[in-house]
Amino acid sequence: MSAPARNSFAASRLVNPPGAAPLLTEEQVWKGLGIKARKPETFVPVITSCEVLSDEGNKIVRSVSFNNGAPAIERVELHDYTIAYFELESTGMRVTNVLSYDAVGALVLTFSFANGIPGGTEGKSVADLNAMAGNVIGHTIERIRELVVQGAI
Repeated sequence: MSAPARNSFAASRLVNPPGAAPLLTEEQVWKGLGIKARKPETFVPVITSCEVLSDEGNKIVRSVSFNNGAPAIERVELHDYTIAYFELESTGMRVTNVLSYDAVGALVLTFSFANGIPGGTEGKSVADLNAMAGNVIGHTIERIRELVVQGAI
């Protein structure tokens, strides 16, 4: 029996799991998410082009292409050190990146997907979705870590 299709999902990962180096600060992760908002191609492999149409600091409108497809308008809203919203106008799909702390004070990054999950969900279990989302979160964290090592953050 296959799992029912889901339209929304969220997953979290530790920013600094055991063995991670260098350890990232809240400020570094937030700066990285700001770069991701403006230059997503370096974070999200399926985004093949991006043009920032307007940038008011915490509100960004961009035209993005996925897998070399037709451009789509995406609105980004940043709430310092906590939340980044990404919403595609054409589909209403909303991705939320939340930077928070767990019960013991460890930095956590959560991605939630609403009104659609990239890659679809048909026949995928919660474990499959968690692994998919976890890979995306992990890639984002590692890209930020690379930018810190390179001195770009």
